[in-house]
Amino acid sequence: MTLQSNPIGRLREALHWSAGERIEARTIAVAALGMTVPVLVGLAFRQPEIGFTVGLGAMLLAGEAPGTGAAAQERPSPGSAVLPAALAVGVATLIAGGWWTDPVMVILAGAAATISGYSRPVAIAAIRFIVYLVLSVTILQSAGDHRGGAALIFGLGALWNVLVRLMLRGRSKAAAEAPEEAPARTPTAAQRRAYWRRTLQNLAGWQFTIRLVVGLGVASVLRALWPAHHYGWIVLTVALLTQRPLEHLPVKTIQRTLGVLLGVALTWAILAWITSPIVLGVLICGLATAAAVARARSYLAYSAISTPVILLVLDFGKPVHTALLADRLVATLVGAAIVVALNVVLDRLTSTAAPGPKTPAAT
Repeated sequence: MTLQSNPIGRLREALHWSAGERIEARTIAVAALGMTVPVLVGLAFRQPEIGFTVGLGAMLLAGEAPGTGAAAQERPSPGSAVLPAALAVGVATLIAGGWWTDPVMVILAGAAATISGYSRPVAIAAIRFIVYLVLSVTILQSAGDHRGGAALIFGLGALWNVLVRLMLRGRSKAAAEAPEEAPARTPTAAQRRAYWRRTLQNLAGWQFTIRLVVGLGVASVLRALWPAHHYGWIVLTVALLTQRPLEHLPVKTIQRTLGVLLGVALTWAILAWITSPIVLGVLICGLATAAAVARARSYLAYSAISTPVILLVLDFGKPVHTALLADRLVATLVGAAIVVALNVVLDRLTSTAAPGPKTPAAT
């Protein structure tokens, strides 16, 4: 477990703007086309809401899952990236709309968290599935009787993003200049199964599953207790911030909380100053493109930029009241508090349990 006791150092890390791998023009083009083309088609057919929803699906349901930690450093093929998202959308469509929705969602998320320790590829896919399942259920629950249509439109966004990425596919300059490396030795399937079974023989091997299941369960109860508020974001925040490594206050939690605070303030400013739907649409497309750049540099910046996109798209054409923005902010703070509390509790429990790795590493 990696803990940084210096609050100033932790804050500096959260505010850090990475200057690592350069951002390719292809990445920006994919983000721009992913949102802009569906919006233009929607405007042409006088269905801007559908166009924006497809664009939102392209931004959220394909590519790297937001906040997957080390997994986000991987560069999977478009197909492997969208498969967990497509599966999550399909499952969410089947379970949304009934009293069983939250229990089934929590069970499926817990199962995915449990198998995530099998290997790194499985961990990447499992975390994507968890985030997209919760995201899809949250969006479909707000769609009411139009859940089926919303799922189809949202899923089309992911497919559109994959199509754009395939059309613009090409080997990156960094990859072309990188020297060839000898293939690394990988564990056999039998070795992975044996290692995975060993990790599940102690509490440390279950800590990710426990934190996720309990966190999603508490968040779901809070959402059900106050149905008049938009507390679905509590559930989504827990899914985004619960990471496999066990830390008391992860940098990502600080980044998400500050990012949503800035994003809500930016949304309020946009709605206060911009009334033209055309100007608003252009701004949304610009923010969606900027989010692709921010994703590679700072999760705080990504949260701050993507929050207005999500809020404006989900409520496009409808009045967005200050109470709604306040609910989103409160939900984020509550979700972050749930995650931190469970991190502290599980850290203490695993510290007093039998010796063993606190964070089983996927290989």
